[in-house]
Amino acid sequence: MDVSHRDEVGEFTANAAALITRHWGRAGAAPTGDLDRLWDVGAVHGWFDLGDTGALAAAIALVRALGRAACPLPVLDAFVAARLFAANTGLAGAIGDGGIRVVTALPGGGEADVGTDCLIEAGDAATHVLRLPYGGGPVGLYRILAAEPVEGLAVPRWSRARLGAALAYDAIPADRADRLLTLLRLGLAARAFGAAERTVASGRAGSGARREVRIGARDPGRPRAEHSRIELDAGDLLITDAVRRYTEGATDWVLAAELAVAHVRRIAPRVRVDAHRSQVSAAGRFDDHETPWLFRRVHTDLACLGAFGTPGGEVADRLLEADPDTEADAGPDAGVGLPEPRLGPDGDALREAVRKVVASRPTPLPAGPEQADDPATVAELAEHGWFALDWSAVHGGSGGTPAERFALRQEVCRHRLPVTAALACATAFGAAIARHGTPEQRERLLPGIRRGTLRIASGYRATRAEFDPAAVRVRAARAGGAERGDWVVTGDRLWSTDADGARYVWLAARTDPDRRRPQAGLTVFLVPLDTPGVTVRPHRSPAGESGCSVLLDRVEVADTARIGAVHGGWSVIVDTFAAESVAAGDVAATLHRELVDLIGLLRTGPEAASAAGPRGSAARAGLTELAVRVQAIRLLAAAAVMPARGIGDDTARLHALAAGALGGELGTDFGALVLDLLGPAAALGAGAVGVVGEGVAGPTPRRSATDALGGTGDLHRGLFARALGLPVRV
Repeated sequence: MDVSHRDEVGEFTANAAALITRHWGRAGAAPTGDLDRLWDVGAVHGWFDLGDTGALAAAIALVRALGRAACPLPVLDAFVAARLFAANTGLAGAIGDGGIRVVTALPGGGEADVGTDCLIEAGDAATHVLRLPYGGGPVGLYRILAAEPVEGLAVPRWSRARLGAALAYDAIPADRADRLLTLLRLGLAARAFGAAERTVASGRAGSGARREVRIGARDPGRPRAEHSRIELDAGDLLITDAVRRYTEGATDWVLAAELAVAHVRRIAPRVRVDAHRSQVSAAGRFDDHETPWLFRRVHTDLACLGAFGTPGGEVADRLLEADPDTEADAGPDAGVGLPEPRLGPDGDALREAVRKVVASRPTPLPAGPEQADDPATVAELAEHGWFALDWSAVHGGSGGTPAERFALRQEVCRHRLPVTAALACATAFGAAIARHGTPEQRERLLPGIRRGTLRIASGYRATRAEFDPAAVRVRAARAGGAERGDWVVTGDRLWSTDADGARYVWLAARTDPDRRRPQAGLTVFLVPLDTPGVTVRPHRSPAGESGCSVLLDRVEVADTARIGAVHGGWSVIVDTFAAESVAAGDVAATLHRELVDLIGLLRTGPEAASAAGPRGSAARAGLTELAVRVQAIRLLAAAAVMPARGIGDDTARLHALAAGALGGELGTDFGALVLDLLGPAAALGAGAVGVVGEGVAGPTPRRSATDALGGTGDLHRGLFARALGLPVRV
């Protein structure tokens, strides 16, 4: 069955879900469901033909639907068997029509022989067992002579099967065994993921009212529904990305699949617990509810995942042991980096254009937390019009697509191009001035922003930690109380990351304190930082980053400095964050760059290399966690600018907010994880890691003092929760 087009896969999955419900039931039917009957139904509808055409997208979608019903029908086992014995058309046909019902032997038990016992799932319905060799070697399809149910966590129960003669027998090399075992692992992860998805939905249906909390507030009592949704969204993208790469024949599909598997192993139990705790009634904890059966499905599949290893190892093993000469990725980090998110024709073309500019440069400039913009590099990017990508042509821009803007920022971060201040100013404020500024303001300000020579600092925060754009404490009133004329701005202080090098501060002030909604009654001003009454005090963080307190003492501001309408500042603020989906990728690209540096160090550093430890070590587990979290953020950010067909702007914004939430947290955690990984060596050197190779800027463990992506993870989680309609006080 050739089911490969997105619409075809969607229709196939919807039909399959209906059949599962009709012939198996929902998750609560796990103890009594008729797996034998469902196998017959699936065969009639082509579920076991998917391996013939390599329709992995349909197979994984089907497996997720089975997971939501806590049903262990071994669709991926048949898929793998069909791929393995594709040359034997009679055997493949028998698997497809259900005449041969294949299940894979759970690891352990040694080499198969007549009379050998092994553990299997779906033993009361299967007819044959597939035994795959770890590391390559003999592989066989064996007839089941008898199957005895075994009590345990799994429901339906596992069986201990006694095997007969081999129906088919072959030998495969290690690399093919690696790919086949990866497919099985991806199938198990997808099924556990489907069960976790259903657990969240079940918990959400049973949840009641929750007390409201302010957006951005740290509150351990906040409902965790937004956390589960973020992790599930990331998991969906990781699984989808792996399937797409497999379908395209990309050589990095195995790494993409292992990233998805590692993510599911990490988040599925936690998501299930959060959903379970969110249920108001204790009924969800007992067997007459579907949740306990989903619990069993999640943990049964995760237990199998832990047993099904692959010759290529887990994520950290593949990153540390990859041979750069055999990597298909032609990017700057071949053999080291993670699979590149797809950005479509426009985004991919601009990405390549930036890389050509980078390749033509002399030796890269040294990078560090305080790297200033390089005038020559700024001028080079300005010649291409890249600082004005966000603007319409009428204002001197190129009207670039979101994917192009995203690609530009990704490459700037990836290569640490010394243009970040100019690009941030153009992205955050250029488009807003073009839309809301007066003709005089546009004529005066936009040329400098387009050239990358004008700096504007953001002035929304009251403190470094607080970043709620509506929680404005600065006030502005008309001078002398008149309805028209200039303004007097007062406020204790603002926090800005780059005010010491800027010419203006982009200031939001409350001009109507009587408005009930915090977003109302705001006005935006572009205030010169040399205005009397403005004092800038620079600070430096433990991570080596700069920041500034901006003190305001009865600052007189001309009305011509106002951007947009009086009391209409919220629409201006929203426009400065309209590039949220593009900016969401900045932290992902930066962290990916640091991850690449860390992997390179662990592969080549004379002292730090030993820190990675052997396969299975805690150090490698930590590196896998870093890689999975970075890739999840990258895919979420890319999905925000390249939404799938049928996905609206609201979902794209949810992806951007999810990337912001996870990025803020990983930006904080990254340094601590590096310290754990490298130990004392991480505390040596100029603010990075010790034993850094020549020309390599290592990851900064002091990042633990930072919070990435323009605000806290709590803020983005709060905005995400509000977008989902969860109870949040603003």
